Amino acid sequence: MWFRNLVPYRLAEKVDYDAEAAAARLEALAFTPCGAMELSRSGFVPPLGPGAPLVHAAAGSLLLCLQEETKLLPASVLRDAIDDRISALEAAEHRKVRKRERDRIRDEVVTDLLPQAFSRYKKTWACLDIESGFLVVDASSDKQVEHFVDQLCEAWDGLALVPPETELSPGSVMTQWLAQQQLPGDLELGEEAVLEDPNAEGCEARVKRQDLTSEEISAHIDAGKRVRRLAVTYSERISGVLDAKLSLRRARFHDEIREQAGDLEPESEAERIDADFSLMALELRSLVPRMLEWFGGERTGRQAA
Repeated sequence: MWFRNLVPYRLAEKVDYDAEAAAARLEALAFTPCGAMELSRSGFVPPLGPGAPLVHAAAGSLLLCLQEETKLLPASVLRDAIDDRISALEAAEHRKVRKRERDRIRDEVVTDLLPQAFSRYKKTWACLDIESGFLVVDASSDKQVEHFVDQLCEAWDGLALVPPETELSPGSVMTQWLAQQQLPGDLELGEEAVLEDPNAEGCEARVKRQDLTSEEISAHIDAGKRVRRLAVTYSERISGVLDAKLSLRRARFHDEIREQAGDLEPESEAERIDADFSLMALELRSLVPRMLEWFGGERTGRQAA
């Protein structure tokens, strides 16, 4: 269950390292399946699987998991059913169906088809590091991250989270790294980047499997483009694409770390998740504060939303 996307949030106030207390808070938003007439529903599920506690504690961190269920109504099936119903009505009453009536018919068709729809399930994982005061969400989209944070704050009354901010602009700093061809000592440059023109919306250059110290990249920077995403490796342990929004996308924990979990020889899926999480939580505790240091350190004095 190694995280693939690392999106950090800062805890406004310290919370206790107490899995039972945290689980009691999340119980109000524990997952229950969609009702017959519901399109979607989300709630927290036990990270180690059915029958386990709603929150898992290890290495000074809490493992959380939000599950979303979405009913699938294929657009083609929905469209055909609506067209059939409209055609039958027009033929029976010898008139054209107007827009307001079309909308009503669409709602009726959705209501009729929902009980027959298949469900798709998606899980969003997060690590709440009590020691460092950060929540790290594993989600590929901003919308998914925000939904997780909203659900967690709704369930955990009084919990306040904000995206961290740094003293220096991450985009400007990463651009400087490439321009000067000099990175922090614990970072190695990868072969992927996204550079954008801050003065022209949608104007960007995406490069993959390319030497980022080449003249072509320098030309983009000289033309005024700034780095938005940059592939890096941290301390030869974690690789990914560093985003100017202070996240690490497509993260990969190297074999040196993963093999430590293998040495524990877990006998069940729950034990495997526990072993993986214990090691990963320690790596995140090192990475997240260091990531902020690359950009001048965390800006202080902010109020959580």
